[in-house]
Amino acid sequence: MSADDAFELPGGGRAVFTARAHGNLSSVAGEQADRGEASRAQLRKRLGLDRLARGYQVHGSFVRRVSSGEPDERPGPPPGASAARGGEAGERREEADGQATALRRVGTLVVTADCMPVALGCRGAVAIVHAGWRGLAAGVLEEGVRALEELAGQQEVVAIIGPCAGPCCYEVGEEVHAAFDGVHRDGRHLDIRAIAHDRLLAAGVAAVRDVPACTICDERYFSHRREGSRAGRQAGVAWLS
Repeated sequence: MSADDAFELPGGGRAVFTARAHGNLSSVAGEQADRGEASRAQLRKRLGLDRLARGYQVHGSFVRRVSSGEPDERPGPPPGASAARGGEAGERREEADGQATALRRVGTLVVTADCMPVALGCRGAVAIVHAGWRGLAAGVLEEGVRALEELAGQQEVVAIIGPCAGPCCYEVGEEVHAAFDGVHRDGRHLDIRAIAHDRLLAAGVAAVRDVPACTICDERYFSHRREGSRAGRQAGVAWLS
């Protein structure tokens, strides 16, 4: 994967969504997590980025505003030292389910394995958010749009929803359906992508595009539903070139 594979966002923004073939991008989840740091470094180099900004994802709604400063990828601790909170060796990452920035060549990154990676872009800023059903219900998409407004003012925003659990396979309980008032329901199945479309458009997003792939039934992607604890994590990355 390279910058040539990226989707375009307004104002020179770009977004990519990785797959299983690009490696497990997590250092704490799934098989070959010990290669996560190296896989992220390779991805950063292929995309021509100076830095990757990411957080400790907790299925919440906070979107971190990324400014200049110390890179998010730091060297690991001395041998024998314990890992910092968030589990990534040598890192103390803030709890956040999204990253937004107006800096160029800084990749905002989330990792997923059925949840939605949603890239947002406008002229002057980009964001990426991690939206499972809890984050979706809590307003993480709306917070991502708000972050762009803070960074770039009132601009036309475009969203791209990456590979995620599709309505063909995503079965949930009554408490989850109740969180969305039963909309976009088909029996036990839930269409979180459709809910995301509704919420993004209601938040003022001008256009929403999709990468039409279900991570549960499409084995090109990691899936926690399908693989359990063995599942690695793919990434969504958005940046200003």
